[in-house]
This record gives sequence, C-alpha cells and structure tokens, in this order.
Amino acid sequence: MTVTRYVHALSQDEVEALQHEHQRTKAASVRSRCEMILLSHEGLSPPQIARRVRLSDRTVRRTLDRYEAEGLAGLSDKARPGRPARVTAAYLEQLEQAVERNPRELDLPFSNWTTANLATYMAQQTGIEIGARQLENYLKAHRWRLRRPVLGVKHKQDQAVVAEKKSHV
Repeated sequence: MTVTRYVHALSQDEVEALQHEHQRTKAASVRSRCEMILLSHEGLSPPQIARRVRLSDRTVRRTLDRYEAEGLAGLSDKARPGRPARVTAAYLEQLEQAVERNPRELDLPFSNWTTANLATYMAQQTGIEIGARQLENYLKAHRWRLRRPVLGVKHKQDQAVVAEKKSHV
C-alpha cells in the first residue's frame, strides 16, 4: 500500500524561494523538482504531479522526501559517483589558445589541426591524455572549430593587373 504524501504547509518565504529558483535555474531537473514541490503545496497528490510533469510517481515521492529532509538544497543535482573528469579548466583554456593558432606558429610539422594532432599536442603540453573523439566532443561543446585552409591563387596574381580588370567592370 502506498501512502499519499504531500509536502508540509509551505510558508510564503518558502514559496517565493521555490518560485525564484524555478525561474533562475538553468538546470531542467532542478526546475522540474521545484515545480513538483509547488504542485504538492497546491494540493496535488504524487500520482497527479507525476502525470503533470511526466515523471514516475516514485520520482515525485523521492523529490518530496528530499525536500522535506534537506529543504531547497535537496533539489539540486547531487555529485555522481565515478572517476573525476581529467579535463580541467586550465586544459580547456590551453585548448582554446591552441585551436586559435596555426600549428606552424607552434613549430609543428603540419599546417592544419586534426583532432588526433591536437590531442597529441595537448597531451604533450598538459600531461592530460584524452582521445581524439573525446577532444572532438569538447570542441563541439564549446563551439570551437578547427579551421580549414582557404585555398586561393591571390598570392600568385599580379595585383596591378587585378586592379585594372576590376576598374573595367
């Protein structure tokens, strides 16, 4: 038998804090949890809330229990178990600087970055080894792009002849 749970009677300050957190947070999970608490305060049961927010009844009950135990702090995402990320903020800063530069400027024997070349270079510079595929994910996440060369013959053209041709157009 499941017991229908409701959140305790919230004070006006608690309601305002939940509404503020709901509006300011960028984390969809936190926004959803705030909404669950507010809906419970409005008198909806966990099964009704679950239907409204399209999550399981169990998730709603767990959220209500966490809020009762920890308050507003209980609504934020908890640290996940596992190995900590190898890539640091300093690594990302160096990565951005490397992407912006031509490999020849760094005395490297190639003119264009590939993710494999960039991963090798970054491993040498930082001591942090990640695969080319993972590096590609970091580049995409930060909207960085490896530049492709722009091929042209402008350097082989006589500029005087080009200027004369343009004046006749």
